[in-house]
Amino acid sequence: MGISKSKKELLCKFKNFTCEICKKKFKLNELNIHRINRGCSYKEHRSLMVICKKCHKKLHYGEFN
Repeated sequence: MGISKSKKELLCKFKNFTCEICKKKFKLNELNIHRINRGCSYKEHRSLMVICKKCHKKLHYGEFN
């Protein structure tokens, strides 16, 4: 189960619609919510990151390691 649209909007607004990796600003539909720890749920805000789609893809393909 993913994150609700309202929670995504709230988190993105809290982070000023800025990707936490590349630090660029984006529109809501260009951002994703990423779980830092797969064992955590989307209810645990400390385990979530707001990142753009490009950085999200790089993160999953290990391009930041």
